[in-house]
Amino acid sequence: MINILVIVSLIIFYTLFIGRTISLARNGIKVIVLGGVSNKINNLLENLTLPFLILWAILILLKVFNIEIPIIFDLIIKNSYLSYIGVILCYMGLAIFLSALISFGNSWRVGIDNNNQGKLVTAGVFKYSRNPIFLFMDIYFIGITLIYPTPIFILMTLIFVVGSHKQILNEEKHLEKIYKEEYLNYKKQTRRYL
Repeated sequence: MINILVIVSLIIFYTLFIGRTISLARNGIKVIVLGGVSNKINNLLENLTLPFLILWAILILLKVFNIEIPIIFDLIIKNSYLSYIGVILCYMGLAIFLSALISFGNSWRVGIDNNNQGKLVTAGVFKYSRNPIFLFMDIYFIGITLIYPTPIFILMTLIFVVGSHKQILNEEKHLEKIYKEEYLNYKKQTRRYL
């Protein structure tokens, strides 16, 4: 049952992600704008985002379908309570992701878009978190790691959480330059995560 819920969560995530990207692209909006920052480390982090998400999905599918993978990927511990908590986290994260996509409207981008600045989004789920997409990803990665507590998932989750935090800090600097006082006031009123 847990594996079915994991597959459904992956389908929901990728359907929302790809569907929204295609929908905005049809309206002439370039959604994926990775690698446009001046700092080499931040560029690397941005450019690794999509391959990282693809590798993550592949590893999940290998675990779900019990396909043999190298010994370093084997389970550390397996606890059904942790698995259920992990499923709950995954679906809570997906709810946050959907809310963020709705709140973003046409402003959603993957990466920092220096060419097309829209209005600062502060409504909807953005009233509670300045970074609901990253919050979703952190919660989702932690949830999957609780379901499949293997060294590779633990390592990838740690890398993602640290890397996404670095991207958030970079994005905040960008938003301060673009929106100035409006963003600074928003920062005072709304937490970075929750």
